[in-house]
Amino acid sequence: MDPSEALSAEYSQRAEAYRRYWAPVIHPMAYPLLSAMPLADARRILDVGTGPGALWPVVQSAAPRAQLWGVDRAEGMLRAGGAFLRGRVAIMDARQLGIRPATFDAALLVFVLFHIPDPVGALREVQATLRSGGSVGVVVWGDDPGLPGASIWAEELDQSQAAPDSRDPAVMQQSLMDTPDKLAGLLRQAGFERIHVWNRRFVHQWTVDRLVATQTHCGLPSRRLSSLPSAARPPARYSARGDRSRRVHAR
Repeated sequence: MDPSEALSAEYSQRAEAYRRYWAPVIHPMAYPLLSAMPLADARRILDVGTGPGALWPVVQSAAPRAQLWGVDRAEGMLRAGGAFLRGRVAIMDARQLGIRPATFDAALLVFVLFHIPDPVGALREVQATLRSGGSVGVVVWGDDPGLPGASIWAEELDQSQAAPDSRDPAVMQQSLMDTPDKLAGLLRQAGFERIHVWNRRFVHQWTVDRLVATQTHCGLPSRRLSSLPSAARPPARYSARGDRSRRVHAR
């Protein structure tokens, strides 16, 4: 199976868990980006990798005059958004956007660029959808230590002989964009000129139940756990620490 197709199938299968557990963790990391972008007068905004649309209420607050449109390759993620997204989303691959050129005032790619096998090609596709003077906002991981207790999960899963992570490296390209220089370089290759990249550290306060649920329903351990019979699955143990992310605003 094509790596992008496999990733889309995974996200479709875990869409409800993503909406419930993971979206509330990562979406606040995009708020500073929305504040930095010139969205107040935007009329049409494209959200690439929109998922269940959990970020849309905040985007709409930042751009009260705008119509929001979303694309995602994972049909299950769009369905998880329910009636809220109906009529405003489409199943599309970011590498081949079937969108008329010069349609949008702004575009967002929030924690999605590293999942695309050809990130520069996807950025060029997005750029083509923007009107003159339009802007794109991107959020990716910087120095990401993983969720609290990641090393303990890995140790337990290794001891239980769980299969390695099933995701193909082609859709896990964080290392191509995890520093300001790398990310700015990708944007320049795609044709963007006025680029502003910055770091921001975020700390998420986990509860015990919430952390375990995230890891077992949509985190990396969940993908490895699925390779084991339920009786062989190891117990959860963990400690707490913060997360890091990186974001960019380019025109």
